[in-house]
Amino acid sequence: MRRAGLSLSTLFVGVLSLFSAQGQAFTEWQSEDASVNLRGFTGLGVAYSRNPEAAEFYESREDLYWDLDQRLLVAAKYRENGRFDLNLLQNFRATPNNALGARQADPERSGLLSWQQHATGNSEASLSVDTAAFHYVRQNTEWSIGRQPVNLATTMYFTPNDFFAPFAAQTFYRAYKPGVDSGRAEVRLGNLAQLSLIGVLGYAPKSTTDTDWNHRPDWSRNSLLARLVVNRNDWEFGVLGGSVRTHRITGGSLQGELFDWLGIRAEGHYADPEQDGLAGGTEVSVGLEHRFADSLELRLEQFHHGQGYSSSEALNQALVSGRLGEGYTGRDYTALGASYEFSPLLTGQALLLVNWSDHSQQLSLNGVYSLSDEAEFAVGLSLPRGDRPENSSIVSEFGLVPTTFSCAFRVYY
Repeated sequence: MRRAGLSLSTLFVGVLSLFSAQGQAFTEWQSEDASVNLRGFTGLGVAYSRNPEAAEFYESREDLYWDLDQRLLVAAKYRENGRFDLNLLQNFRATPNNALGARQADPERSGLLSWQQHATGNSEASLSVDTAAFHYVRQNTEWSIGRQPVNLATTMYFTPNDFFAPFAAQTFYRAYKPGVDSGRAEVRLGNLAQLSLIGVLGYAPKSTTDTDWNHRPDWSRNSLLARLVVNRNDWEFGVLGGSVRTHRITGGSLQGELFDWLGIRAEGHYADPEQDGLAGGTEVSVGLEHRFADSLELRLEQFHHGQGYSSSEALNQALVSGRLGEGYTGRDYTALGASYEFSPLLTGQALLLVNWSDHSQQLSLNGVYSLSDEAEFAVGLSLPRGDRPENSSIVSEFGLVPTTFSCAFRVYY
């Protein structure tokens, strides 16, 4: 990311003045051929974590950190076939000052549209273009180009076919998916079929320890995918193929309902590395779900992570050699989730993750209370269980995760 030439306080004041101009709940301009509407979002989150006793991974037993997001969202339309979407994200955060609690890598996209300034200590501020995409519809085809979310997932928790900035299974809040620099064509082949052609630019990190990406594309990491989806008898079948960064991809998906009662979702692919020394394998997720009349919804998913590690020894070898990337580390996982509306204003969610490679687990709880049509308050609790690190070695995936309590206030305007 580029370093901005302004102070943290100046950046903060500038963003506040930007959003103070949007004091009303909704702003819209419309003419005979065009329309523009502006919306805003502010989210403030605070979290407390109790870390494992592992000085090699955590500098302290406790951490307290906060995160403030402010978004300006612009949607412009021209006639019936032109549209432009813009999502500007201003973020302030204070993160734990340790290797595992540090800021994760940003979505793989050009650093030209991001500006960051570090304050003292472990606080930082950044401004980025999260989405900026043009869409044009002509006859049976929609063309899109720019920075936009790309999501090919069918399942909920484990999404192996979501290659670009996927959500973690335990992420309950998914209102805004980060955009990547891409072009897309959606071609309707009649009423029951659609062809998607997707190209995404790839970028190399600035350094082996940096969370930022270079400004110019790395052509060896570009992605090109084609996906065909067909609907037959209320079942959707999909096939996809192409290249994602350094792997050739062949896969598919399906979703539908049995006996108007049991929902079935599945997706997966085989990743064939294009270079020697890279890991490949099969990634498959299968899920079952049902929503009861009293609003209780249950979902069970099983995930085979072919590029994961079957033992803690292999995991630690990758850690020492610097080959350990982000994401899941085990080979096989189970997720059991539940959602229930206790009242029209209060919704609760729970998710249990199990890593069968090391038998560690993580229970995540989340509650959301609606304060008004435009505001909500959420609380979360994460309870990991597993063998703790020993002698600078990871024994289990979730045994390395801290116990965390968090709360967030969100307002839309």
